[in-house]
Amino acid sequence: MTTLTTLFYFIIVIFALVSVHEFGHFIAARIFGMHVPIYSIGMGRRLFGWNKHNGFTTGPLSEEFENQLGAHTDYRLSLLPIGGYAKIAGMIDETQTEALPAVAQPWEFRSKSWWKKSIVISAGVFMNLVLAGAIFIGIKYSEGKEIWETTTVGYVGKSSVSAKLGVQAGDKIIAIGGKPVTNWQDLREEAIIEQLDHDFTMTALRNGQEIKFHYNTNDLGTDNPETKFGLVPEGVGGTKLNAVVASTPADRIHLKEGDVITKVNDVPIESETALIDNISVHPNEEILLTWKRDGKEMSSKVTPDASGHIGVNPAPAPFAGKVRKINYSIIEAVPAGITELFSQVRLYLKSIGMLFSGKVDVSKNIGGPIKIAQIAGQAAKGGADVFFRFMALLSLSLAFLNILPIPALDGGHLLIILIEAIIGRELSQNFKLGFQKVGVTVLLLLMAFMVFNDIRGL
Repeated sequence: MTTLTTLFYFIIVIFALVSVHEFGHFIAARIFGMHVPIYSIGMGRRLFGWNKHNGFTTGPLSEEFENQLGAHTDYRLSLLPIGGYAKIAGMIDETQTEALPAVAQPWEFRSKSWWKKSIVISAGVFMNLVLAGAIFIGIKYSEGKEIWETTTVGYVGKSSVSAKLGVQAGDKIIAIGGKPVTNWQDLREEAIIEQLDHDFTMTALRNGQEIKFHYNTNDLGTDNPETKFGLVPEGVGGTKLNAVVASTPADRIHLKEGDVITKVNDVPIESETALIDNISVHPNEEILLTWKRDGKEMSSKVTPDASGHIGVNPAPAPFAGKVRKINYSIIEAVPAGITELFSQVRLYLKSIGMLFSGKVDVSKNIGGPIKIAQIAGQAAKGGADVFFRFMALLSLSLAFLNILPIPALDGGHLLIILIEAIIGRELSQNFKLGFQKVGVTVLLLLMAFMVFNDIRGL
């Protein structure tokens, strides 16, 4: 059931993101008078669809019939839920196998001006940004924002960068990069988002005296920088289990989803970081685990495996400190959501820059369909706001991936269009077909790498 649930949420996410992305291409092409004979969610064999010529039908359509659709579109669902496409007349893309007729028709992509073609190609990425922004606005309106009114450290991850620098529980953080911070959300944003691509100094008070800690961006990287930062605020007590993996040590002592771990060998557990720290140092050693379920305290001895794992997926327990809740009206939610969108876009740009500059490990920062499916399932368990936030972040990822100047991606098409605009003539069809074949090969290799990376991380 866990596998089926994971697959279900993966399909929902991919269906939504691809639909929105391809709708951008579709609607822009139609606005500029281009024919779009196929709008497909999914790739490969047509399962069923609808068009104005013959209504709803199942199975594939003949190539001859597709050529007779004219200005109409066949809206279809195809077999493989790994993407989708809007087939635009007169456009050489990854679905094209042979050269187009020498004479371009007025309704074809290739007959339009370079700026119209650029808008059509960029419209998919634009719609992914719009979707992400709309989700952020919706979350702000429905959930508001919680401000944790503390900057005092409650726990420092044992293997974190902060621990190596000497940060201690009880330190009160007063500034990040010279900018004052007054709550934990400010601290997190300044340390993890704003300072991601350069070194920074964190200032703290300890026993009334200021102490400065100097962080190196290469140490934090983009592979879970918050975990590597390693600070948990005071007021977080225990860690709730999002999931318990079957046939693992945790499952054998009957731990359940929703249990809150409070102690490991009588050491109080204040966060998921503390839980991982205190379990991982006891591979193949029996430990005493204490947890709460429905207000009742329970305990049992358990032996982590050789990797120091017991088979649980932890999440923070509710923050028990002072909380200030900000509620947004719909008018207030719009700028708040757009602000978060811009913040995430800056974070992605910084991350991509660090990826290409070699400052971070590519193998640890690129995930494929297996990883996406896993995170989708986990996000769904965290509630609607967590799931939709994950969808927004993935929509941004899709936008940034597609705009890269790689053949077969939107960025590759845009590169060709701009080259043709500069030289004042169309490149040969044979070159474009070859360019797309190279792109498909690159994408297949990239997909193989991501799947291998996902499997290695299981």
